[in-house]
Amino acid sequence: MAKRLMMSFVTSDGRSRSFQLQDPVDDIQTADVQNVMNAMKGVIVPSDWAVDRAAVVDTNTNELFNLVE
Repeated sequence: MAKRLMMSFVTSDGRSRSFQLQDPVDDIQTADVQNVMNAMKGVIVPSDWAVDRAAVVDTNTNELFNLVE
């Protein structure tokens, strides 16, 4: 199982940008993610973009076949 932290930002006209971080810590806290996302504004995303959403996504891969290794 793989985990990713998804962080999304949005503009007033509906544009969005998302970032993914692989393998977030198990005890990740909402306030910590919000603080990081706020710190990203004006540095990684434009300062007028709003923090929209954050989620930890768990994925399972069930490989059906792999013909070329």
